[in-house]
This record gives sequence, C-alpha cells and structure tokens, in this order.
Amino acid sequence: MKVKFELIKCISIVIIFASLSCTSDSTPQKEKQIEKHEAVFTKEKIKEEIYPKDRAKIIKRLQQKIADKKPLVIHAFVPLCDNENQGIVPVSQSLGDGLNLRTNLYWGALYGVKTHFKRQKDWEFLFSKKDLNKNILERVVFFKKFKNGAQVYFVADAYRGDRMKACLTDYFSALSNENNSNFNFLDKKIGIEGSADLIVFNGHNGLMDTSIEFPNNVHTSAKDAIAVACISFEYFEEYYQQVNAYPLLNTKNLLAPEAYVLEKVFDAWANLKDEEAIHHAAGSAYNQYQKCGLRGAKRLFQSGW
Repeated sequence: MKVKFELIKCISIVIIFASLSCTSDSTPQKEKQIEKHEAVFTKEKIKEEIYPKDRAKIIKRLQQKIADKKPLVIHAFVPLCDNENQGIVPVSQSLGDGLNLRTNLYWGALYGVKTHFKRQKDWEFLFSKKDLNKNILERVVFFKKFKNGAQVYFVADAYRGDRMKACLTDYFSALSNENNSNFNFLDKKIGIEGSADLIVFNGHNGLMDTSIEFPNNVHTSAKDAIAVACISFEYFEEYYQQVNAYPLLNTKNLLAPEAYVLEKVFDAWANLKDEEAIHHAAGSAYNQYQKCGLRGAKRLFQSGW
C-alpha cells in the first residue's frame, strides 16, 4: 500500500508540473505514434550490430581518460521554454518567454540549468558568452573535480525557444559525431559536441511536436546520452539506436525537467557508477525537490534499453 501511495502521489505532482513542459491535449495514443514515426528512418534501417547494448566500452574509455588525467566533458542542449512556439500548456509570461535568459523556466529560473549550477558550491562557474550564433542565446561552462580523479567540464547551451528543431538536430548530430569541434575559452581548449563524453538534452520534448532529419554520420565510438524531457525514451529510442548512443537516462512519463536531476546524475556518472546508480540518483533528486516518494519518482526514469 505504501508503494502504491507513493506512486499515486508522484503521478499527481507530475500532472501538476506537466504544464511546465508538455501539452495536456487528449490526442489518442495511436495518433501520437503516427506523429512519432514521421522521422525519415524506420527500425528496419537500424544496423543491429552497431548500437551499444551496454556501457562496457564507454566505461573503459572514461576510466582511461581519468587515469590519463584528461578532462571529461558534458555538453547540454537546452531549448528555452516557449509558450508561443512549443506544444506546452502556457506558463507565466516570464517563465515562458523563449528569448529571456534571465527568467526562463529552464535557464534563469530557480531550477533552470544556469541558475541551479551557479548555486552549487562544488561546481565552479568559469565562463559565459551571449549570442553565440543565430540559435544559441548563451553558452556557459562549469568545472568540478571529483575524488576519483575525474575532472569534468560542463558546457550548456541555451537555445532560443523558437529554435527547437535546430536544438534537436544539434543534439543528435553531436551524438552521431556529425558535429564535433573544440571550444576555446579563457586559456583552455576542450572538445564539445561530438567530441564530448556525455551529451544531454533538457527541456520540452520537441519530438512531440516535430520530426527531424536523421544525421548522415554514425559515431564509431558509442556515447552516453541523456534526455530529461517528458516521455523521452519513447520518442528518442530509435534515434539513439541510429546514432550509436547509449540511453544513460531517459523518462517514461510526464515530469518537470529541472536541473537538480542533472546535477545528481552528473555526480554519479563522473564517479563511473552503473545504470542502477544513475537511475537511483535521478529518482532521489526528483523526490528531494518534489517530495513525491522515492519509488514513485524512480518510476519516472529509465536507464538503459
């Protein structure tokens, strides 16, 4: 009975917060499935021998980088919450202004990516650049050292709320290694996009509203992928298989995609924890802030296939 109560409580909170990221229309599941499969590929095209069934090679590569004292890099793609251009139930004007970095729900608000990580004393805020290009309003960089020797740079890009398609395309292009580059800031140089070790999407699930073209390239080395967005696994799974990515953390239901989940998951990831620990970290963080019960919170997330 206690487990059932916790789950009901968590689902109730999820429904309340669903308006922060997902539409509340009553589109039948069949119609949503049709929308989902408007992408330009099908399961039959997946090369079964390519996409990673586990993280063994990924962990080995991360271990080697830590042993060689090379930094690990996390690159996050964050589409700003946008009342006008995303399929969400509108939030307040300031939270849902897709051009307002200072107040946006997923960036400048209390649990937005930039604000939340700036408030964490163990994550050092290193750099910020506004108007990076026509799609990205700001790039920020944080840094943290871990007891296991890992040195982690966290790069986060705030995309204009009306540029969801560009954000999704860049996210999957990074996973496929179609986009990869070095980023120079201060006196440092780090690999981002496809050169990063962990690729993250955080915000409204734009694949509920649109489809994107499949990247031309396929990454020869599997990467960890995270998508904290409503029902992300259902919509992102086939893309991950196509680009040779491992679904380190995704979601199975509606939720508030706020940055405290990323914080705790990054800590577990940098310490080379397994999928079960990653899953637990996400659920624990969500329960800590939403007070919906640990077991219910963990049911919102999924790690692995």
